[in-house]
Amino acid sequence: MSRKQVLVVGASGGIGRGIAQRLAADGWDILAHGRSEEKLTETAALVEAQGASCRYFRADLAEPTQLDTLIDWALSQAQFSAVVWTAGGGKAVDAGPDAIPEWQRTLNVTLHAPMQLVAKTLPHMKAQAGAYLFIAGMYAKIGMARMAAHCAGRHALEGFSKALFEEVREDGVRVTLLHPGFVFTPLSNTERLDPAKMIQVEDVAQAAATALNLPANACVTEIVLRPQRSPYRHSS
Repeated sequence: MSRKQVLVVGASGGIGRGIAQRLAADGWDILAHGRSEEKLTETAALVEAQGASCRYFRADLAEPTQLDTLIDWALSQAQFSAVVWTAGGGKAVDAGPDAIPEWQRTLNVTLHAPMQLVAKTLPHMKAQAGAYLFIAGMYAKIGMARMAAHCAGRHALEGFSKALFEEVREDGVRVTLLHPGFVFTPLSNTERLDPAKMIQVEDVAQAAATALNLPANACVTEIVLRPQRSPYRHSS
């Protein structure tokens, strides 16, 4: 029996790497994307330790030409039946004329890139009766000062994903949104947040694996994960 194969976009660390490791343990081979070749080799070693194969491709998703080469590479593999999109990020900037370049870069990564990847891989995914899973997060649910483009991109990704599900469900293609709250990663602000009370990367990976490993007749369309206890540190 052939193994399943998944493309994990943003697999060089954090949530993306954790999902790649978990899916590898569940019997998936991994196509990993990231911006750092050094970090991608680390991900590949962790995946291979689970008995899975891992091929990787380095690309900056803010550059449309590099996104196109990633898509062409993934399609050349011909076997993947799932896409996990974890790439994102954005700098905090004040709204105003000077914010426009950062807004454009943020929207390229958080919205335009995943939409273009879906558009160009959809015929393949229909043939595979595959699945898309997008990590959107709580910025898809709230507004945050100085994070206008990031919130806009995440809100729009949520709308896109929900519309996409209605369009492709009869083709057997599943679409899942996963919204984790405060997740402990190397980028977490541990001065304000208690890591022990935050969601762990392994928790997010388990939720993603649950959605992707379901039988084909069921689709988890949306998952919201929040810390059970508030992770904010309170001054005495």
